[in-house]
Amino acid sequence: MNKKIIVLSLLAALLFQCNSDSDVLASFKGGTVTRKELRNFYQLNTGGRKPEPNHPTKEEQTQLLETLGLFKLISLYNTEKKLVSEDELAVFLKYSKPQMAASFLQRNLAEKLEQVGKLKFAFVRVIAVFSFDPKEEEVTRQRAQSIFEGIQKLSSKKEIIQYVQDHTDQPAYKAVGGLLEPQCLNCGNDPNLTFYKEAAENEGKWILKEIDDQLPPGADPKAPRKKKFLILRVERVETIYASRVGKFFSKEFGKLKSLAKKYIETPDISDQIKAEVKRNYLDLKVDDIAPRYEDFMKKRFLFSAVSEQEEQLVKNAGFEKANITQDNLNTFTHDSVLLTNTKTGETVKFKDVLNELEQLAKQSGLDSSKLDDKANVLQFFRQQFVWYKIADHSQELKDALESKDFQDMFNVMKLYIVQPLVFKRELPSDVTVSEAEMREQYEAAKMFSYAKSNPNNPQDRTPMPYGEVRERIKEDLIRAKKQNFVRELTQKLKTDYQFILDSSRLKEGKI
Repeated sequence: MNKKIIVLSLLAALLFQCNSDSDVLASFKGGTVTRKELRNFYQLNTGGRKPEPNHPTKEEQTQLLETLGLFKLISLYNTEKKLVSEDELAVFLKYSKPQMAASFLQRNLAEKLEQVGKLKFAFVRVIAVFSFDPKEEEVTRQRAQSIFEGIQKLSSKKEIIQYVQDHTDQPAYKAVGGLLEPQCLNCGNDPNLTFYKEAAENEGKWILKEIDDQLPPGADPKAPRKKKFLILRVERVETIYASRVGKFFSKEFGKLKSLAKKYIETPDISDQIKAEVKRNYLDLKVDDIAPRYEDFMKKRFLFSAVSEQEEQLVKNAGFEKANITQDNLNTFTHDSVLLTNTKTGETVKFKDVLNELEQLAKQSGLDSSKLDDKANVLQFFRQQFVWYKIADHSQELKDALESKDFQDMFNVMKLYIVQPLVFKRELPSDVTVSEAEMREQYEAAKMFSYAKSNPNNPQDRTPMPYGEVRERIKEDLIRAKKQNFVRELTQKLKTDYQFILDSSRLKEGKI
């Protein structure tokens, strides 16, 4: 009987969903905006991430609805005025549609993992051994080795905690026996993650790792660095569903705080250590920090999962992609291979991608002045070109492109492409400002926007010389004029097409 009730409840919810999808939330001469379109638009803008409680608010939905309505007005205006042809639009869609299909798959993955994704957390106990002087490196290394050997002889938890408290150079760690907050093992690449992963692979065993201390800002990179040694052990690993990560951190931070409270009662603790413990644990507001940790870890987890999916899509299509990072951007030459078809041996070189981008700029009228920047070319390769190149070989992308959900989403995505092309045709391309306008702007704002404040008294502001800020004023005025042209055009479209928005049908926290 209970199962029947559940099934009927789900069916009722689905029927309600279908009915509400067709609700008209805005109308204009020639079209409407439905609740389903607004929901798709919201998902596009959030990347499929789970919204915060009570979000989106009615105000947020109203703003989104107005933007989506404007996009549809621009599309209708373009159709009637024949400003951007289907052939011109196809130039962009050639690259954008496969990219949109990849984004669609990423969004679906993110939505799924928000609930059923599993994060792996390691419970790590650490003894930190510092070298306070670079010249003492060898002495510190020997001390760390001695501590490492000593702790391996201990077996009882009580003895281990006392040993950590006696030997760690990190005062706050003493209060919790060297326990760290749970460390996520599958949430991307953190500098210390390799240590935690290695320790997790040797669960229950102590390992000794040596790392260089970070250089302070402005320090000579060749200067000797202080050494830091970590003696660590992963005591257990837990797998937590993404939907429960917040509760998990609330519980674990609560445990750490309780340990610190107990430790602070120990006699003869120095005031310095008490202050460290208070700052790191006793002042901890678990209800505030747990949701922040949840958000941070889930974002890292989802980013890592989406990155892995990208790599897998390329691999499954029979291609191998070059590893491109911020650190190696300048190492690429015109003959560098960016993509290889592992079945045919066909390659795509940097110069091939540059040529495609140059052709796109010519066909579309885009600014080609920045094509000399390798970063721009490689960004085009990673974000669009690679999906265009593998689309015919990827079954996952083919399935996405053919799905009804994608088609519904694509109709909204396409509006993003039409809008800037129409604005490019309708708005003045050469916006100028006169010297008199710049002088007038300077006189009006020289005590605010174009002034320096006294470091010792922020209220004391001195105007910067006109010559120093002239170009900045020019950019400000040109930007303001362009924004005004956009406002005038959008207001004209709303008036001409009789755009009406019905915010009374919006629901707080739910589209």
